[in-house]
Amino acid sequence: MHSTPPPDRQRSDSQRLAIGVTAAYAAVVLTLALLFGGRLHDWAQQRIVQSSILAELAELTSPAAIAELPPAGAQSQPVQGDQTETAAAGGPSNQPVAEQPAAELEPVVNILLLGTDERPDEYSPPRTDTIILLSFNPNTGAIGMLSLPRDLWVPLPGINVTTKINTAFMLGELRNYPGGGAQLIKDTVSSFVGRPVDYYVRVNFDGFREIIDLIGGVTVEVPYTIHDEEYPTPDYGVETFHLDAGIRHLDGETALKYARTRHGDSDYGRARRQQDIIRAVAKQVTNAGALPQLLSRAPQLLMTMQNSIQTDIPIQLGIELAQRLQEGANGDVQQLVLDNRYGEETFSSEGAWILLPDRARVRTALTAFFAAVDAPPGAQKIALADPSAVRIEILNGTSQPGAAARTAQLLQQRGWQVASIGDADRSDYVQTVVINYGVADSVAAMVSSQLNLEAEQAQINGLAASGPIDIRIVIGRDVLALIQ
Repeated sequence: MHSTPPPDRQRSDSQRLAIGVTAAYAAVVLTLALLFGGRLHDWAQQRIVQSSILAELAELTSPAAIAELPPAGAQSQPVQGDQTETAAAGGPSNQPVAEQPAAELEPVVNILLLGTDERPDEYSPPRTDTIILLSFNPNTGAIGMLSLPRDLWVPLPGINVTTKINTAFMLGELRNYPGGGAQLIKDTVSSFVGRPVDYYVRVNFDGFREIIDLIGGVTVEVPYTIHDEEYPTPDYGVETFHLDAGIRHLDGETALKYARTRHGDSDYGRARRQQDIIRAVAKQVTNAGALPQLLSRAPQLLMTMQNSIQTDIPIQLGIELAQRLQEGANGDVQQLVLDNRYGEETFSSEGAWILLPDRARVRTALTAFFAAVDAPPGAQKIALADPSAVRIEILNGTSQPGAAARTAQLLQQRGWQVASIGDADRSDYVQTVVINYGVADSVAAMVSSQLNLEAEQAQINGLAASGPIDIRIVIGRDVLALIQ
């Protein structure tokens, strides 16, 4: 028999569920955007206790819906639930507190992110040309993004077929695989990487574009100019897509083209750009200044998500993941694209272009990737303990002569290694930008703090540096007073 919670508790739970639902489905689309849920919840508790902005979620926040939720503190069952079930059915409740395994580490959660191009006149199951495995360590907040190229040649378990990985979802649907296409691609990826895949999220490209617009666009560093004269259009034609190199703020349509174009480089370059967009989304939705706009558009976000997303992540687990991701927002983000360094580009017996994986190289890369995600609490990158190991490039983005040299002198006096200085692409930067090319986010935050910058204000994540550097700083007018 359950006691009725007090009204204040009911209202708090209602808010938590409403915001959590929005977070779990909006943010999960683009991985780190799950952070949106925790931030939005905190802001909402303080500012909109009785707001009607989320009125469309009234059904989800009714007392009846709340009563169906597990009690506070209840844990979701993991995929490999035998150990949890055994512990739950263990000894009597009067066991001494000291004997409880309270310090046990929780398992890493693996979520498969799938992007599909679904056209109105196509009725067959789609192929998944975007495949990213998101791994999240709830004990440390560490996150990993592993991109599997669409041409990767892999065996599909259960149906005795070896083919391109992007056909797994389609074949699972057509052959009535138990659990459908989603389960077959989960099983395929799990078999290939040697890790369980707990959940999946599938979003079509129309939903991707709309969500980017609803969150206000994203800011990325475009490492080189893209000029694609054969970008595909929905009516099976082509058009020209051009995007200049530099720091760009992209709307949904441009972000989608940036994430999909491949004629300017390759499928592997596209995979890296997709990871870059994901991190840019995370920055955008966790920006405190964007919260009021995100709140006002929450009903639209929910509607877009309902129309364009499929997932098997339970709502309650989504809320928990959102909170954990918020708490671990300063954790490392590991990124890996299994490109042609890890296999041979060749043709199949049917004449299809494929990437035949080199198992030894793939195993080595995956071991290093998962080791970084699995690292226990307290583990640090060498760069975090030794700032002199971080290679920094400083570019003057102002009209003030010598700004880069003076900034370099300041950082060197504080123990940082400055690899090079120079001029930026233009001289009218108002705000300083810190571009991270792969070091721990906490390291980039340390560099920002040396220039009195707020971490979320300045940092973006770059794809590939033009030289051997880890961080690039583009000086804006906001730090000129500091370096005078």
